[in-house]
Amino acid sequence: MLAVAQGDQAAFTEIVTRHLTPVVNFAWRYVGRRSDAEDVAQEAFIRLWRHAPDWEDQGFSVRSWIYRIAYNLCIDELRKRKPVTPVEDEVSLASAEQPDEDLYRDQRQQQVAAALNELPERQRTALVLCVYQGLSNRDAATVLDVSIEALESLLSRARRMLRNKMTEEAQS
Repeated sequence: MLAVAQGDQAAFTEIVTRHLTPVVNFAWRYVGRRSDAEDVAQEAFIRLWRHAPDWEDQGFSVRSWIYRIAYNLCIDELRKRKPVTPVEDEVSLASAEQPDEDLYRDQRQQQVAAALNELPERQRTALVLCVYQGLSNRDAATVLDVSIEALESLLSRARRMLRNKMTEEAQS
């Protein structure tokens, strides 16, 4: 980041190469449309470049900083449009060899995605950051601007609610 702060385009390219796909995937899960997710990611990296001189190593990773920027942009994106149900990840085509298993897996993924979308925003974000994006609790707490204990509480409640929703779905 220090090199990026000094205008080193190669260092910036390395950061983009390393983090672009995960940031797009995070935003896609959040805003629900691939094109909007790509726009969010692009704007996040533009802001990272512009604000690189302001970077101070306070024990936060570049990864958590870029996710924080993307998270704020996702919130802004959702606020400026009417509420919509996010588009689920692309459904994979069932293979000729195991169509029943593929169909079940796709249905299960859709059920999990639907239940995930019903969680409160901060719980959903905590779960997506830690489970789907693989951020540490510390980095996820930084993104959400909460303590690690508060993040762990969000995760616990999110998992409990998700489990309850999936149990209700299975029973109906």
